[in-house]
Formats: sequence, C-alpha cells, structure tokens
Amino acid sequence: GVAWEARPFSQPQQVLVIALRLLSSNNWEQQMKGLFNIRHLAICHSEILLSRLHDVSVAITEEVKKHHSKVSGCAVVTLGELFKTLRKQMDQEVDTIASVLIPKLGDSSKLIREAADQSLGVMVVNVTPARAKTALMATGVRHCNALVRKCAAKHLLTVMEHMGAEKLLSGRSDRTQLLLCALVRLARDSQQDTRCYGQQMLNILMSHPKFGNYLRQPAFSHDLEEIMATMKKRGKEDHKCEPPSAGDPRVSKNSNLKTFQDKLPAIGGLKSGPGGRTLPCQKLPHTSAGTVEDTAQLLELKGLLTAQEFQSRMKGLVLLLDLCKSNPQLISSHIFQIFGVLVLTLQDCHKRVSQQALEVFAVIIPILRGALKPVTPRLMTAVLSHLNSKDSGIYAGAVKVLEASVAHLDTTPLLQLFANQVPHLSGQALLDVTKYLSVLVKLSYHRKPQTIQHYTLPALWHLLGTTARPVPKPVVSKLAKSLYQKMGSRLKKLAAKQSPHVVKNLQDILE
Repeated sequence: GVAWEARPFSQPQQVLVIALRLLSSNNWEQQMKGLFNIRHLAICHSEILLSRLHDVSVAITEEVKKHHSKVSGCAVVTLGELFKTLRKQMDQEVDTIASVLIPKLGDSSKLIREAADQSLGVMVVNVTPARAKTALMATGVRHCNALVRKCAAKHLLTVMEHMGAEKLLSGRSDRTQLLLCALVRLARDSQQDTRCYGQQMLNILMSHPKFGNYLRQPAFSHDLEEIMATMKKRGKEDHKCEPPSAGDPRVSKNSNLKTFQDKLPAIGGLKSGPGGRTLPCQKLPHTSAGTVEDTAQLLELKGLLTAQEFQSRMKGLVLLLDLCKSNPQLISSHIFQIFGVLVLTLQDCHKRVSQQALEVFAVIIPILRGALKPVTPRLMTAVLSHLNSKDSGIYAGAVKVLEASVAHLDTTPLLQLFANQVPHLSGQALLDVTKYLSVLVKLSYHRKPQTIQHYTLPALWHLLGTTARPVPKPVVSKLAKSLYQKMGSRLKKLAAKQSPHVVKNLQDILE
C-alpha cells in the first residue's frame, strides 16, 4: 500500500539502475516491477531520477507502447506520477511523452484511456503551460481519432485558461497564428464537444483587444468572423455546450479542467453561463478552413525547414513534396517565401539534408513547371554548386535536377542561366553545364535564335579561349557543333572577331 511505498530506499542509485534493467526485460512482470520502482523513486528520491531523467522518460514511454495492457497502463500512470512529483523539471520531456500519451486517449481499453486522460491532466497543470500547449497542438489537435481530438482540446482549454489571453497573444506572431489555426479547426470539428472546447478557447482570446489585429488579417478574418457570426446567430437557439458527464465511460471522472471564467466580457451578445463551459455550441460547416488551413500548413512547413534538428528539416522536405502534390496552387501562390527557404536546405551543411533537398526539388520541377520561373535562377545556382561534390549521392541529386529542368522548364531562361554561369564554373560542374548547354541550344534555337546567340556565344568563346585549364575538347566540341548546326558559316564569321586562339580552336573542332 501507500504506507510502505513512501519509505525511502537505502540505496536509491542502485535501485534506479536495477529499475532500468527491469524495464528492458522481455518479461512483463519484471517490467511492472521496474515501473513500480520508478514510481517509488519519484516519491522518495526525485533527485536520483533527475540525474537520469531523460533515460527514465524514454524507458517508460517505450513501456507505454507495449501491447500488454497491464504494462502499458502502469507506464501511463507512472508518467503521471513523474509529472506530479517533478513538475517543471519534466519540461524537456513533455514533447516526447505527450506524443505517446495522446494517442492512448483513443485506446480500445477503457482503463488505459482514462489513465492517459488523467496523466495528461496532471501534466498540463504541472509543467510550463507553453510547453504543454505546444505538445497538445502538435499531436492532439489534428489527430484522426475524434475522441483523441476531444480530450486534447479539453486539456488545451485548461492550459489556455491558465495562461490567459494576454500571454497567449503576446508571443511570437507565427506561434499565435498556429494557435488560431488550431482553434478554428477545433471550432469546426465534427464532434460536438470538441467544437465546444474550440469555441470556448476562441472566446478566451476574443476577450482581449489584441485579438482584433487577427480579425483584420486576410488569412483569419473570414473564418473568425464566420464563427463569431454563427455563434451570435444561433446562440439563443441551440442547446448549451457542456463537458461530458462523469458517467460518460470514455472520460475520466477526475477531470483536471478548470471552470470557464464568468468575468470574461460578452462577445457578440454572448455570455458564459454561471455554471462555466456553457458557451452556445452549434454545428458549423465542415468544409475546408481555406486560408486558415493554408496558413497553418505554410507555418508548419517553414518551421520544419528552418528547424535546428536536421531530422526536422528532412521532415519539412517531405511535407513540401506532399503539398506540391496535393495543393500545388498553394505552393505556387507563395513561391518566393517557400523556395527562398528551400535554397537554404539545398545548401545545408548536413549532407543528408542537402541530398534530400536535391532529390525533392527534382520531383517538384515537373509538378510546378512554369510556376518556378521567378525562383529558378537562385535555385539553380545553388544546385550547380553541388556538381563538384565528392559525395556521390549529392552529385547524383544535382544531375537529377539538371535533367528535370531541361525536360520540364522553359529552356530559354535556363540556357541564359547556364551560359552566364560558364565563366564562373570549373571541374565537373563546368563539364556538366556545358553538356546541357549544348542540349538547350538544340531545343531553343528555333524559337529565339538571336537570344540564344547573345548568351551562348560568349560562353563558347570563353571555353575556346581558356588556356590555364582548358576544357576537354569533346565537351567544347559538342557545344560548338550544336551552334554550327544552327548558325552555319555565320558562326565562323563571328569567331573571326575573337582572339586567334579562339579562331584556331574552333577551326580544329569544325574541320
């Protein structure tokens, strides 16, 4: 019982080592014993746990994932005990733990659902509120399970009531926008209680003067005004929105939610009822949130692509490719913002990131095609720098981009770009660009002969006149013959105005 659980261990450090070893066992009874020892240490020897808190947290979250319901449920409860005992010292572990606990809100076992709900309730009132808010938004708000979204919204409401509108609206603009996107999504959820929680959270923010700034932003104005108008119109007609009763088998009886403050001013003619959480709730249209959804996706994309962890940047590249496939219009309409960030990943110091960026860009090119025209010069300059890479994967990725560009982009601007780069390139990059320049001459000359001559001939004269590090003859020969095939004797006449070295080298190639 509790009485003997509270007795300190004589050698707590050794108990911790044994507990971690037990958790790694394949025997479920040994795992249960390890979890019990961790709970005991949390109560009596929290300073010992702090010395290896990350290892302990990782070990317990692994137990939460176990198929054995007793082990999983006990691990969920143990995490709640850690939050209760260590409080803000658990801040660094919140994201990882919440990502495992939140899905358990939809578990098939009633006991595990309730335990997860209780542990999350303990978490949100003990850790730093901003940490809890971020974790709930990252995993819970967009979850495919309706019950998970509802419980996550319930706990998010607790956090927001604790933080207050002033603090919520005074942070970084991008984070506030992400919060508003999440709340609009919840206020339009297919589940009634979730909609209720979403509307109540919006009501918290609406009470503050700074909220008006977001009503004037095009990305939010339509959606927020629609929600406010619907709340005002139907507030007196629809039933009141109340949290699920204690008899609901899906919800914990020991809710950690705070009551909604009656002191909040009326919004649009609506007031919170005396019993708290009585904001009129109605079914809003479940169509796409339009610009709000778009803004949320763009903010998420930018956050991932500019994250400090290289794994996050790689996730951002996957998201970018998904968005290009599913919503190319969104990407095209924000081409400068998005691909300005992509340039950074193309030049990333981490080889895995830059290689993936090249591979993703090669796939994106045939999807967006002409929409890339305004950003092509900057992107291609970054790509060309990788043609001299000694890393075979990065080099192969750069070649894929060149091939996709020649096949799917407007060839004339691409030829102009390649020709202008020739004097500044060396090594394998110069060879590859010259090779593709020959291909572009054949593809583009019939449409804009004068333009092609204007940009390509200076590149050819440079290649023919280089003496310090002459370009291999087969490479220059291919470009010269491509131009001669299109221009005929005019090429020789124009070459005659160049240095004797250029004239001689051209004659050697053509003869």
